[in-house]
Order: sequence, then C-alpha cells, then structure tokens
Amino acid sequence: MSDNRYEDNKYIAKAAEAFRQDRSRENLFRMLDVLLQRMLDEGEAPMAMVDVNHSFDLFELADAKAGDSFTLKEGARLRIDTVSNEPGVEWIPLYTDEDEINKMPTANIHINMSIYDILASGLRSNRASGIVINPFGLGLTVPKDILEIVVKRYEEMKGE
Repeated sequence: MSDNRYEDNKYIAKAAEAFRQDRSRENLFRMLDVLLQRMLDEGEAPMAMVDVNHSFDLFELADAKAGDSFTLKEGARLRIDTVSNEPGVEWIPLYTDEDEINKMPTANIHINMSIYDILASGLRSNRASGIVINPFGLGLTVPKDILEIVVKRYEEMKGE
C-alpha cells in the first residue's frame, strides 16, 4: 500500500507517461513543470540505498518498527542504488511511491529523499546518465541535459 506522503507524486507519473506516449515539446515542459512543482512543494520519494560497508549488519532490523531510532557507527556509508537498462549505462531511480520501489528486488534499505536531491544526484553523478522514473513500470529515462533545465530553474527560484 502506498504511503500518503507520496500522494502528489502521482502527477509525476502521469506527466511522464504522457511524455512517453507523445514526446512533444508541450508534454516535456508539462513533465518538467510537475517535477519543479514537486520540488517547490518539498516533495519526497522513496530511495533504495546500498549499505556500502555493511553497517546495518549489526542491527536486528527484523525487530525495528517505523519511527525507531538508532545510531550507526562512525564511517557508515550509504550509496544510492542505481538501475541499468543496458550494460554500462546506469540511472538513478525516481520511484513515485512504495508500490513502485517494491515491484522488483532492490537494496533492502529504503529512505525518504527529497525529489530535489534525487534529481540533483542524477545530474551531478559521475556514474549515472540521469534519472529513470519508475524503472520497473513506466521506465522513462530523463538524461542529464533535461535534468539540468529543471534543477537549475529550481535552484534559481530558491536562491541556491
């Protein structure tokens, strides 16, 4: 069942689907406008993370409940889990809700991440070619040159 905090992310999925079906300039701008609005609304999305140095191995995560707190040892590192649509081409996923992230096995650590941080990571990553919206469903890739438009616009509006 989807988490309500992701409710307005359905507009991202709808705009991305419209653009996938008809790659018109109008649909591209509509999708970018929806992404921009979700960033301005401080929207979040679930993100799969990889426990780089196995810091979570020390915890009994099966006993953890939502809202529990814990402290990781110094030097703990998490990395965004990427997906690939062909050898050597990685994308940072933007899952619009919990249902999307659970369609296929991903890293077992899921955190909430701001949509801005996801898009900015896709733009600035040395590994990724951009983002992919709902990779196990819609699977719409958004390359860095398109991400740059919406990320820079957001940063201008926020004065960052």
